[in-house]
Amino acid sequence: MRRNLFIILVSFALSACGTIEVFNHDSPPEYLTVRKAEFFARGPAQSDPPQSIAAETRVSVLKKDSGFAQVRLPDGTKGYMIWTDLKEAPPEPVEVPFDPVIVEEIIEVPLPDLGAIPAEVPGELINEE
Repeated sequence: MRRNLFIILVSFALSACGTIEVFNHDSPPEYLTVRKAEFFARGPAQSDPPQSIAAETRVSVLKKDSGFAQVRLPDGTKGYMIWTDLKEAPPEPVEVPFDPVIVEEIIEVPLPDLGAIPAEVPGELINEE
């Protein structure tokens, strides 16, 4: 009986460990930091204080493991961040090249004379003073 209980407890303990997800290092998914986040350059258990990463910083996620993500910062530095400090990034906007319209000839149109009375207005509507 004790052996069965031990096996059940061990299986629960192992199932509580998060699964490891490894992403493609050539084109990893992009994430943004949700808020000012901690960055651990040497791993989550480093002895010195973590660096701070500004909110809305775009990072590449290389691996997800046990509540932490191994990330690559925009400058190429690799380290670890807390998974809940990240959110999926929207795709990068596509840059559209500037193509000005070429105008070959400018046609000047005279402004209308707002004081003139059109010929089709009936005489009784004209207020002559």
